[in-house]
Amino acid sequence: FGFLTAGLGQRLASRYGMRLIRWFALTTLVAAQLVVVAYTCLWAYRIRMHPVRDYGYLIHEFDPWFNFRVAQYLAKNGWFKFAKWYDYMSWYPIGRPIGTTTYPGMQFASIGIWKVMKLLPKAEWEMKWLEQLPKGWKTYFPGHGKLSFSSMSLNDVCVLTPAWFGGVATLFLVLLTMEASESTSAGVAAGLVMAIIPAHMMRSSAGEYDNEAVAVACFCATFWLWCRSIRTPQSWPWSILAGLAYFTAAATWGGYIFVNNMIGLHAAVLVALGKNNSDLYKAYTLWYVIGTSLATLVPVIGWSPLKAVEQMPTLLVFITFQLMQICDLTRHRTSRLANPWVFFAFRVGVFALAILVGAGVCWVLYSLGHFAPLGARIRGLFLKHKKTGNPLVDSVAEHSATSNQAYAQFLGDARFVAAVGLLFCWHQRTPAKIFPVIYAAVAWHFSGKMSRLMIICGPIVSMLAGYPVGIVVDWCLQQFLNLLCAPRPLAEPQKELRSGGMGSIFRVLWSYCQPMALPTEAQDTLKLLEDIHGQFPRPCRAIRCSVAIMVLVTGYVNIREPTKKFIRECEEIAPHMGHPSIVFKSGQGLITDYLDGYKWMKDNTPADARVMAWWDYGYQITGIGNRTSIADGNTWNHEHIATLGRTLTNPEKKAHNIMKHLADYVLVWAGGHGDDMGKSPHLARIANSVFPDTCGEDDPTCRKFGFTHTGEPTEMMASSFLYKAVKHNMEGVRLDPKLFKEVHTTKYGLMRIFKVLGVSEESKNWIADPANRKCDAPGSWYCVGQYPPALSKLIAKRKNFAQLEDFNRKDGEKSAYTRMVEEKMKREEAGWDDNI
Repeated sequence: FGFLTAGLGQRLASRYGMRLIRWFALTTLVAAQLVVVAYTCLWAYRIRMHPVRDYGYLIHEFDPWFNFRVAQYLAKNGWFKFAKWYDYMSWYPIGRPIGTTTYPGMQFASIGIWKVMKLLPKAEWEMKWLEQLPKGWKTYFPGHGKLSFSSMSLNDVCVLTPAWFGGVATLFLVLLTMEASESTSAGVAAGLVMAIIPAHMMRSSAGEYDNEAVAVACFCATFWLWCRSIRTPQSWPWSILAGLAYFTAAATWGGYIFVNNMIGLHAAVLVALGKNNSDLYKAYTLWYVIGTSLATLVPVIGWSPLKAVEQMPTLLVFITFQLMQICDLTRHRTSRLANPWVFFAFRVGVFALAILVGAGVCWVLYSLGHFAPLGARIRGLFLKHKKTGNPLVDSVAEHSATSNQAYAQFLGDARFVAAVGLLFCWHQRTPAKIFPVIYAAVAWHFSGKMSRLMIICGPIVSMLAGYPVGIVVDWCLQQFLNLLCAPRPLAEPQKELRSGGMGSIFRVLWSYCQPMALPTEAQDTLKLLEDIHGQFPRPCRAIRCSVAIMVLVTGYVNIREPTKKFIRECEEIAPHMGHPSIVFKSGQGLITDYLDGYKWMKDNTPADARVMAWWDYGYQITGIGNRTSIADGNTWNHEHIATLGRTLTNPEKKAHNIMKHLADYVLVWAGGHGDDMGKSPHLARIANSVFPDTCGEDDPTCRKFGFTHTGEPTEMMASSFLYKAVKHNMEGVRLDPKLFKEVHTTKYGLMRIFKVLGVSEESKNWIADPANRKCDAPGSWYCVGQYPPALSKLIAKRKNFAQLEDFNRKDGEKSAYTRMVEEKMKREEAGWDDNI
């Protein structure tokens, strides 16, 4: 008996000892993965800092200057004044309600960071223990081992916000991948790709203070929390956090509609696959109610979740969940519905009645003009052709279709690994396993329609690229751990079996298909392998370890060079992702013409000066030059931009007759570096969409306003103000000195500023008089400026631009350009090829 007891004790000690070793190995592995994730986030931050090292703490491009100006106003005046901010320095003389047309989430984040940093004391730390590490290891630590902290200016915080949130987005992508793949190594691998993939860097380099820089992090956080909320029957409370994360996404960027529809589509697919249960109902209902309720508090969104056509699918899914829940509650209280077929018929009747009632309600609301039409950009995502029918939207390069070269540049070879990753999305037990498949399909479709949406491909390509690497590595590591001690079997989660729905249909189908999908011979083979493993566990584990070693060695040999190539390409493209545009490098050194031109304007023109330029430059005129602009990069008023285009493309004298009532100075970009000559055809097309006599109804693309095949300007181009201003005192071209005076040309001639002579003080004073503004109510802050009476004849010539999607508008004649696009659509649908 003593011998048996001693043997049992030794076996127990050995078993617990092996479990202790396994626990220690797992803890070490998790710690190592946490270190890698931390370094991955640091890497994401560092690779986005090239612009700061090259150009300093400088805001980039066009839109970021508007966002920075909004951040300045919000920091100085607070939320309540911001919400009622009607800006008369932009869109002169109409003005623009900034507070109700802006997504302020990014600005709130920046200001919050800025204020917290001011409260914290200045501190410095030096990690002296790093001296004990091998040479070169210090570079892998933040600050190379020397950490310092102090407050920053709001400008510097805004410059660094995109780089910071690049790291945050990487972290949330790691969590999302781990959740959907059920593999920690897949999450780590995905994070390494996400940190440096150009599709993510394109809008998150330091200085790129654009909404997407923060929005991607909010998107990844929302997706992770949503997937976490449906992991198990007890996980639905996580949907509360998912709703809050969705609110941050909605407050940050108009692309929140993508998140809205992705979650709605995922929930709908789960129902269609027979995965519906009370926990999915709770998760979706909580997410939708909390997220939508909070989103309506964002002024620019308002009630659009209940009015915008593009958000109706998610609302429809919500209503469907409520109807299914009502049917279930009725079934539990009525014994007659216990029969699956009776319940099925009952549910069909309920939905048929709901469809009839819903159709009637929608018809009434449609008649009342309740539904908001699809925007031109969103509508363009569903068109086969490359034009939306709106020349203003079509003029923006980032709204054009994505080329194969762009996919190669921004996604690299990671897109091929991601395609393989789709094969690894089917064995997991979590309902979130189908999410990356849906995300990939949606991202592939929409990114192909609009190059700007390449940014949504960054997370999913990184995520799926981590699948094959991480899942295979996890399997190999598991074999080594099993050699020490096999893990305890995981309990199967309890499934809520429902009858009378899609689940019943799939169960019946599987009962017929299982013998074909898994023949008896295959089942016997699997059972035999299990029996052998049960009788000879250690030899089987040793064999699996040998296989794991071969897999790891083979994988390392084959992916080493492609990985190095991908990293090298990302590192090479990173410095080019952060070009500020207002300064750039050339063979002559650092060219600061644009920045110097705006600074000259700020220092040498009156504070109330009005500057006319093409709408692209409006954000920089107000953001850097601090002067009133006629229009900026927003596209909210097509007719006003068309009026600006008409003015600039008019002959010199006619242009002056308009300018003297609206502007004190005129600014043009010249010198051939993306100058106004390159943009000039778009100016004329947009003007022609509202003023048909600009180019004529017979010339919707305004070929009259351009250059011949020999490079000579057409008659219309040669006589225009725009051409003469760009070419002033060059090639024999000169503006009339009685109408315009050149006051500044930058060092390399990239920006030219002219003073408008004979400015109408009467019109200027009339516009400045608050009594001449139209308010929506007495004493209201929302007061729209008006054009001066001297321009009434010009304004009377304008035609309301009726876009293809404006089904609520009965007025407005479609422009020649829009009709041309419609005809092209009809020909494409009929199978005609214009190239034949």
